[in-house]
Amino acid sequence: MLDTGVTLRPGLAEAVDRLYAAGTDRVSLAAISGAQRRFTVFLSEDLTCCVTCMG
Repeated sequence: MLDTGVTLRPGLAEAVDRLYAAGTDRVSLAAISGAQRRFTVFLSEDLTCCVTCMG
């Protein structure tokens, strides 16, 4: 993204680090959208914890 000039969103690096830290554990995606915002939530394998959220 940096090579193409795209401005990184605040927290993106931390979100990627948390996904990387999940290792081989499965994560589930949930998309939440509203009129002006959209979020992607990554949930732990047992669906009890949010690994990270991007949006």
